[in-house]
Amino acid sequence: MDLEWYTFGMIMFGSLFFLLAIGIPVGFSLVIASIANLALLGGGTRFLSDAPGYFFHHLNSFAITCVPLFIMMALFAQRAGFGEDLFKSIGYWLRKLPGSLNVVGVATCAIFAAISGTSVATAASVGLVAIPVYKKYNYNMKLSIGALAAGGGLGILIPPSVAMIMYCIVTEQSIGHMFAGGFLPGIMTVGLFIVYIVIRCIMNPDLAPVIPKEALGENVSLLKSILDVLPLLGLIGLVLASIYLGVATPTESASIGAVGSAMIGLLYKRLTFKEILNAAIDGVRIGAFIILIFLGALALGHAAVRGGVSSGFCSFVVDLGFSPYTVLIMILFVLMFLGFFMDATPIILTTMPIFFPLATQMGFDPIYFGVICVMMLETATITPPVGFNLFVLKGIASEHASMGDIVTGSFPFVILYLLAIVLVILFPNVIMFLPNMMS
Repeated sequence: MDLEWYTFGMIMFGSLFFLLAIGIPVGFSLVIASIANLALLGGGTRFLSDAPGYFFHHLNSFAITCVPLFIMMALFAQRAGFGEDLFKSIGYWLRKLPGSLNVVGVATCAIFAAISGTSVATAASVGLVAIPVYKKYNYNMKLSIGALAAGGGLGILIPPSVAMIMYCIVTEQSIGHMFAGGFLPGIMTVGLFIVYIVIRCIMNPDLAPVIPKEALGENVSLLKSILDVLPLLGLIGLVLASIYLGVATPTESASIGAVGSAMIGLLYKRLTFKEILNAAIDGVRIGAFIILIFLGALALGHAAVRGGVSSGFCSFVVDLGFSPYTVLIMILFVLMFLGFFMDATPIILTTMPIFFPLATQMGFDPIYFGVICVMMLETATITPPVGFNLFVLKGIASEHASMGDIVTGSFPFVILYLLAIVLVILFPNVIMFLPNMMS
């Protein structure tokens, strides 16, 4: 069937959003919508026949195997209780700051993000430990849970990040360079959160009362706080350094991280071999569903290319004569809008086949563009109606805060995320410094 690119694009994305709206899971919605639209486009089977080769080209990738491995690394660390160790140790170091436990929550999220690769795992792991302590010492739950939700969002920016891995596979970019590009913006965003929390708690100390040292557990000392987290921090440093220095591929580094996380859990007698097996099975299950989403997004991208949506959209925007940064801002607004309804990974997989060619045609570096898109999609984790971090923390703190409290507490951090994006647009070297050093 001969269709104009914009007509086909509206049919394609309209059918996808319809399937999502009636409650079909993302992976299956993508696959169904893509096959139906390829059949429509090819008069039945013409374009379906070359789809298997297209899928095999992308799925036959050594890089994609790092996704379940990084997930296993996070699951081993989560089940071994390393999130609690991080919270107590960082709490000992930062307990004298205004809003100390809130600062500790954000800092713990930032470090755990370097293990988990996902925002939900980060928010859940730290929230389970932090929220009971917040309640015990009469912390303002709006500010505290809002900070945790925003800190959890760092899981897709601070490497390793599943969303970044998917971006690199779809756009055929270096995962190592992408990880390096996200590192400094992640640290900068953490700094913005901490400065905001400290200023608010200086202005209103009742938001976060001073806590005694005993709040962090018995027999807490400087030496114990270091020894409790030193192996884990060493493992994180080893995984990231091996990628940045080019010693190992991301998949090899993910293998080191997964095995190392399990070994530390056994060494500390926090894990049994049965628990490791169960966590590995969960990791494979979660990884398989992510790869199903990836497969569906590949099919959608294939349909977009065959239907001329990608090239037609690029030509249309270029002909409008907008400046490159105007186009970038338009793309970011679209991503933010989609973030109200979808998680970051499917958004990246479904939009990059269209937005990435446009961005490169406008002269943006692929790593720079990818990191900014991921930063914008961090807001998707804490914006209703589908912000997953909000629902995770509501489940943990259901007795202490309403969903309205959590959304209200998260809103200032959405503004801080947007401020971080403005800063990296104004100062591109925040993103490109480490990737350029690696090059």
